[in-house]
Amino acid sequence: MLAATRARAFTFWTVLMSLSQLLNDTSALLNDQNYSFIAKPQLTRWVNTARKNAAKRTGCIRRLITGQSAFGASAVAGSAIPTGMQPGALPWAFANSNTQVSTAGNNGDFNTDYNSDFNTLQYNNNYPINYSPNGPLPTAYGAVTNACMTIPGVERYPYQGFFNNFLKAQYAGTAYVYDAISCAVNWGGTTKPTLDWLPWDDFQAYCRAYSVLNMSYPAVWSVYNDGPTGEVWMFPVPSQYCQIDLDVSAAPIDLVTDADYDAIPDGFQEALKYGAAAVAFESTGRFAQAQVMEDRFADSLGIARVAVDRGKTPSYYRTSI
Repeated sequence: MLAATRARAFTFWTVLMSLSQLLNDTSALLNDQNYSFIAKPQLTRWVNTARKNAAKRTGCIRRLITGQSAFGASAVAGSAIPTGMQPGALPWAFANSNTQVSTAGNNGDFNTDYNSDFNTLQYNNNYPINYSPNGPLPTAYGAVTNACMTIPGVERYPYQGFFNNFLKAQYAGTAYVYDAISCAVNWGGTTKPTLDWLPWDDFQAYCRAYSVLNMSYPAVWSVYNDGPTGEVWMFPVPSQYCQIDLDVSAAPIDLVTDADYDAIPDGFQEALKYGAAAVAFESTGRFAQAQVMEDRFADSLGIARVAVDRGKTPSYYRTSI
């Protein structure tokens, strides 16, 4: 399957395995090419289960949720860089990506329409980039609606409701964040340092020991809760709108048709049929065959256990904290 990823100046083609190919390969392993024993919709669900498991075990869907245009990764007419477009990156989604058009509400940061840039109403039904493919969705009160940025006076930024919206707006085929690897925040000028990380217990004990609001540029971050319900917390509390770069591991969307973009890289897709076949064999009580397929799944992914948290680096600028 050739999946087209469109930028404004060119089209980037990526060779991917389609849903039909995954179903054909899985049904062949089950010796059920006619779907006589396992219905095609059910097998599709198990293929998608295998895809989510592969993403969580390997962290193969790694994305940078950014409030700043990724240089060379968002083509603009007249300034395109061939092969610079990132596979799966959606057009018009990155901040500053349409600044050549000097009209209000153009999805870039440099327009003069304050109400299009900032969520001045709590329920103005704005999506992070001013449109929603799935219907109107309210964003956080006071949040910038067209770029991933901090909110003055707010220390908590959940995956659900905040970062997931920007993830799905910027990258095709992604469903939600389940782990954050590093966090960088702009300090109001040319500097955008990667913040120091603390485990939540230490963050609570030291950074949040004061009951008064301590506001400045964030220097430390932590993650509260595991998996998809995680929340990024920052200290000091941001005092102004600052661009955020969050390096994340993401889960893929379910494939329903061959037209759906698969965010799982090609090198990991060969393992998917084994993962889906393992679940299918287990559902019919054939546990020996299920174990064989599970082993093949793990071997193909190059791992032996589930690893949800990819780990954090305490500080990139000091040898110890």
